Amino acid sequence: MNIYYIITFFFLLFASKANFLVQSNLAWFGFEVFMIVVAFYFDRVKKKDVQFFFISIAIYFIYILFRFKLNQLPIDYFKSDVFYFFKFIFTSYLFCLILKEKTLYYLVKVISHLALVSIVFYVIQFYQNGAIVKAIGNTFESFTINDNSPRFTNFLIFTYDSLHYYRNSGFCWEPGAFGSFLILALLFNFLMNNFKFDKQTVILLVAILTTVSTTAYFGLFLLLFLRYRVLNKGSKTTMIVFAIIFALAIPNVPFLGEKIVEIYDQDIRDLNELEQLSTYYNDVERQMPLNRFGSVIFLYQQFDWKLFLGVSNQYEKYYIDEYNVSISNGIMDFITKFGLVGLFVLLYRYGKVCKVYLRRTEFVIYSVLILVILSFGEPILILPICIIFMFLPTFKNQDFLTLSYTYRTKYLKFQSPSNL
Repeated sequence: MNIYYIITFFFLLFASKANFLVQSNLAWFGFEVFMIVVAFYFDRVKKKDVQFFFISIAIYFIYILFRFKLNQLPIDYFKSDVFYFFKFIFTSYLFCLILKEKTLYYLVKVISHLALVSIVFYVIQFYQNGAIVKAIGNTFESFTINDNSPRFTNFLIFTYDSLHYYRNSGFCWEPGAFGSFLILALLFNFLMNNFKFDKQTVILLVAILTTVSTTAYFGLFLLLFLRYRVLNKGSKTTMIVFAIIFALAIPNVPFLGEKIVEIYDQDIRDLNELEQLSTYYNDVERQMPLNRFGSVIFLYQQFDWKLFLGVSNQYEKYYIDEYNVSISNGIMDFITKFGLVGLFVLLYRYGKVCKVYLRRTEFVIYSVLILVILSFGEPILILPICIIFMFLPTFKNQDFLTLSYTYRTKYLKFQSPSNL
């Protein structure tokens, strides 16, 4: 185990949004200081890196200051955006600064190891209704931060939630989020190994299946379709067959078609009775949960044109007194925080990373769609695991020798390494 592995491991724990480290600002600060020391000790900081950092700061603060003045919101909203930079964005920057060309390799390596661990605990959680994993989590939390939840426990590398007793949450806060991390890792692994089914691929696939996540399964389907197309096996006839199978699966697989229709219908009913439900949830001291579609409609109704540039990282304070709701759509959450402009920039930078491996625009579009599908379900775009894409196109000096000769000559023939 080397320093890059250790940093990636803790980076993923902070990005997981599930453990006591995430809840501690001191822990975030300590991790950032540790990474700064490592960056200088291993001589990973160059003059152009410092220049890039200050340019990034300037662009970010000009952006949030302009939209703060435009939206005319309280100063707390602006402070929240500043805090987000030095907590989430700075952590992502330092991670990319240290790993650079090794970023994707270590993300795949560590996530696959954590996935293997999760499979073991996933099997154990079926024993006596999760009694063993709950006991481990409760014991661990007695030394850290105990949220006193009767159904949720976490011990850094695994989360157990009795609400999802048949699903694997891994090291994340929820099975769907864990599935998103796994799909991204599988995508990165395919990009680096010429889309081969290796040991890490098998581990990640098994872990994805244990999440029983609709968004993860959709993402996996598109990822396998991308693999099929990249390996030049996708004739028009085969593409039509894929489309037919997919269309038939949606209405016939319960957690695909039925679940989506039920969620949409429930969202519309909830929005029509929003005031009454909000009063009820306030009385029982809970937040009213809005599902995927309801979150989109509700946030659009609240902010309208402001969604172009976004409102603030603390946008929920805008309506919390009137409607005490929780949002569960990652795309709309990101748009409300950083606008359609911010979403476009993030997806564009992510696409640039993928294009180094996937020269054809068609393949890059599939990769972008995979991220969009994953973030429709869970708010992963706002987390460091996705914020790194803002920096990778600048930092990642791709080592083309890590790719097979066949893949490089066939798909990267006209791609210059200096482009990334």
